[in-house]
Amino acid sequence: MGGLVALGFELVLGAGLFIIVSIIGLFFGNIIIFDSLALAIASGFVAHGLLHIHPALSIVIGLAVLVALYFLQNTKVGFWIIGGLLSLFWAFIFSFMAYDISGKDMVWTYVVFGLGILLMIGLHINAKRRNEE
Repeated sequence: MGGLVALGFELVLGAGLFIIVSIIGLFFGNIIIFDSLALAIASGFVAHGLLHIHPALSIVIGLAVLVALYFLQNTKVGFWIIGGLLSLFWAFIFSFMAYDISGKDMVWTYVVFGLGILLMIGLHINAKRRNEE
């Protein structure tokens, strides 16, 4: 039972770090780096917490995810695929929050989802433009 509680705590901590790092990325303006970093942290926690991989190997997995995502997002096709999927992911998170906060109002949910996609695609394009300079 204690192991299950510890696993749950580790997953919650990982999810919390994922959200915090992603929010920091929004404020610093380079969403590509911070999305890659957040997914690397999440993958390390999942590798260790769910798959029971040794912590040292989980760190290596996280670093590999970081490098791979950053590299892929700096290619033309990879940018649109990964940036588009992450924009949809963030828009879904924003719309889920709007759904919950607004008392399950679907109009707010759809509006926030649409605006979230536009905002996140704009942030990804802006970060790509900065990386190319």
